Amino acid sequence: MFNHAKSARADTYRPAPPFISIGFAAMIVVSGCASVSKQPNLSLIQEQVEQRINSTVRWNTGVEAEEEVAESIQKLLEEPLAADDAVQIALLNNRRLQAVYEELGVSQAAVVDASLTTNPRFHGGVTFGHAAGHQATAETSGGASEYTFEFGIDFLSALYSRMRTSVAETEYEMAKLRVTAAIMDLAAQTRLAYYRVQSAEQMLELSRQIAEATNTGYEFTQRLFDAGNIIELDLLLQQSFSGDAKLNLASAELEVAESREGLNALMGLWGESVSWSIAPRLPDAPANPMELEHLEKTAIENSIDLALARQKIIAMGKRLGIAKATKLVPSLDLGMEIERASGEWATGPAIGFEIPLFNWNQAKVDSATSELRRGQQEFYALAVEIRAAVRAARRRLATARQAAVYYQNEILPLRYKIVVQVQLQYNAMQVGTPRLLLAKQQEIGAGRTYVQSLYNYHAARVELEQILAGRLPKSTSAIGSIPSFANTESLPDGSSEATLGHGGH
Repeated sequence: MFNHAKSARADTYRPAPPFISIGFAAMIVVSGCASVSKQPNLSLIQEQVEQRINSTVRWNTGVEAEEEVAESIQKLLEEPLAADDAVQIALLNNRRLQAVYEELGVSQAAVVDASLTTNPRFHGGVTFGHAAGHQATAETSGGASEYTFEFGIDFLSALYSRMRTSVAETEYEMAKLRVTAAIMDLAAQTRLAYYRVQSAEQMLELSRQIAEATNTGYEFTQRLFDAGNIIELDLLLQQSFSGDAKLNLASAELEVAESREGLNALMGLWGESVSWSIAPRLPDAPANPMELEHLEKTAIENSIDLALARQKIIAMGKRLGIAKATKLVPSLDLGMEIERASGEWATGPAIGFEIPLFNWNQAKVDSATSELRRGQQEFYALAVEIRAAVRAARRRLATARQAAVYYQNEILPLRYKIVVQVQLQYNAMQVGTPRLLLAKQQEIGAGRTYVQSLYNYHAARVELEQILAGRLPKSTSAIGSIPSFANTESLPDGSSEATLGHGGH
């Protein structure tokens, strides 16, 4: 820190004077002490989550808390799970979410650290006298020693402690927003996974009915062929139809198993807990559309993404202030130097600072200024993206509801009537087996498409509700990173969730 050449000799050791202790006390007073709470608080986040998605969150930090959570989950698993139940279990039991909570501890520790002044620094040295060749005298050959002590503290570190703490507090607010966003992401993923299980269960039920019916039809056709009433082509067509139905049934069973495991991963369940049950059919789309007025205003007002971007701008502005304040003198060491020479103790002030000769730290100021301007532009861009996302989600939801209602009220009854009529004509031997099989295939296809349209509707609704609650879906979020709580696979018809979440277009 401070380097001074020493030449005086010391005679005998004497205790250091009391002003050393006084100097230490003065430095401690200058440096100050931190008064920031070291325990992160989840209560504000809990309030936000309850207001936005009507669910409870809990940070499980001990055995007792985990036991209480396990009891709550067990009660929910005793009955068929509703979508809200699955979301609640995930928020209480997902370990990745519990890991995200630790970001609060990291950010809170950063606040505490920023509020502390750098520790005082101590330098000490001792030099030993020695004879200088043949010219040494009795006075110089005694090996006399001298002692030098230096104490110092970065004065600017204490002076700008409040500014650094303010930046850290802003970043702590950002951490709380990121945790809230992660909670909402998990809730949306779990609800979507729940509807995926329901759609898979419904598709499995349909596939099982088809497999049983086609197998019965094949057995009946076999008897007709054995009696000589139909040609072999009709028998082969019915056999092929029955074989396809069996393969589709196996695929549907696999989809149910995979979708359940995806939901298990999100809910953090394993062992005997995975034997839960749910209603095997997706809820029908409502006959009347949901209220879709003033959505943009609601999304902007509730947006966590915008709040996060706003806090980012505030933090950038505060960093720019620190960069400007410390531009020429980034550090200033103040302290004292104590020396024992010629048998006497001497003390005096000491100062150390960087000389801005080659680097005026202008680059740091320019960088902070550019970061601030970039944050401002990203904020406005994000607001535009949120409005666009709301309008797109609103259209997807309206289209998905119309498709589901149309299939439910028009297409499915129509296909059923066609099969009935073709069956009557087939019984009267007015049409052949190919025509009957075609009618049945079209009815099956309509049933599958209806299940898919129902899933599209519920996926679109989850997406829109997530945006209105304040969080952009992962595909459109421009701020921060979103943790992946579990892998997702394809849906009953082989489409991805990303495609289906956009109404299947």
